[in-house]
Amino acid sequence: MTRESAEPAYAVHQFRDPAAEIARLAQQAAILATAEEETLRALGLPERGRVLDVGCGPGFVAARISRARPGLRIVGLDRDVAVLRKAHDVVEVAGGMADRLPFADACFDAAVVRLVLRHLSRPEAALKEIYRVLRPGGRAIVIDTDDGALVMHPTEPAFLRALAARETTFRRAGADPFIGRRVPELFAAAGFVDPAFRPLVLDSTSIGLAAFVRVVLSPIADAIDADLLDGAGVERAVAGLDAWACSPSAFGMTTVVAYGGTRR
Repeated sequence: MTRESAEPAYAVHQFRDPAAEIARLAQQAAILATAEEETLRALGLPERGRVLDVGCGPGFVAARISRARPGLRIVGLDRDVAVLRKAHDVVEVAGGMADRLPFADACFDAAVVRLVLRHLSRPEAALKEIYRVLRPGGRAIVIDTDDGALVMHPTEPAFLRALAARETTFRRAGADPFIGRRVPELFAAAGFVDPAFRPLVLDSTSIGLAAFVRVVLSPIADAIDADLLDGAGVERAVAGLDAWACSPSAFGMTTVVAYGGTRR
């Protein structure tokens, strides 16, 4: 077995409170719903056919897409058996890894990959697999983030230390917290054509400081290697975020990258 094939496809992170993380994902999906639906239409998600939702999680987004497009048959894929049990209530599901999809060639009309690539050690392999399972003319749409797009004013030193530690933790596992800027390059390398791009801006003025902290900032205090930041440091970061959210001058913003391409 080669070193590449032995590496895990995902950077595995253990959240301190998995139930709270699922609740956060539900809130995130609700906040982004309108903007994401507009983006999916603009980037060419079809109204009918078979669609693969890569990294479907508990199925919140797949359920929303199904409601908006009753002509679609959505298959959700995730490596986490626990979240697949939740997703099973709303869509057809399959267990598996993004870089080794358990599907035949050319069997999907589209694929949606939402907030997944940043967690992968081999995002290029995942996009090549997605290309493989799409029918000719099939559309792939990636929605992901880039930590370099995060704006926080005024700065909060304890939080910034946690952010730096989390970025290092990601990189140790082979993942990339700055994946957003690489998405066009990865699409081209996988063979996709007809590229299209849409930015989604998420800011604390629009959704409120408390929601911005919960949806965008608070996950950064999770999944940090202990040698980079101990428990006390994490608690200082969380307390710093709470204090920041109470500041009358506080403002936060990030840009989500949405990118689409077509299989030849």
